[in-house]
Amino acid sequence: MMRILVAGVGNRLMGDDGFGPRVVELLSSRPLPEGVEVRDIGTAGLTIATDLEEYDGVIFLDSMEGEGEPGTLRRMRLEVEGGDVEGLARVTLHEVGLEGLLRFAEALGVLPRETYVIGCKPGSVEPRLSLSAEVEEAAHRAVELVLETIEEIKKKRRTLRRSGSP
Repeated sequence: MMRILVAGVGNRLMGDDGFGPRVVELLSSRPLPEGVEVRDIGTAGLTIATDLEEYDGVIFLDSMEGEGEPGTLRRMRLEVEGGDVEGLARVTLHEVGLEGLLRFAEALGVLPRETYVIGCKPGSVEPRLSLSAEVEEAAHRAVELVLETIEEIKKKRRTLRRSGSP
């Protein structure tokens, strides 16, 4: 059975930095496809790296700098084989944590072939227990984007199996 991890990255105590954990919370109340696990990894950094070996795909959810207004969502796929781990991870607010995790997992050879980051531009990253209205609304939209990405990963895997690739 195919296994996919959806991992929320961020600190719930720092306003919009809690985007990833909030999306995980929203996903946890929905029926998910078989083999999909959702986890709030907070700011765990490297501690999750060895767990990635157990999955065929991973979707990280995080606050990300970038163009647009607060609440703007971006989805990026990491090309694991010869990919630009550094280029993908440098745009997240957890630059050292997520980039370090991706580099470490890639060096260990445990980063799944299908690795995505879904990010949201924050409005306010300061001590507070709630998201801004724009980022809260984006978290609800991100749920659908995660579900679409899960289906895309599963479809690619089925295509690879039919073609005889691992």
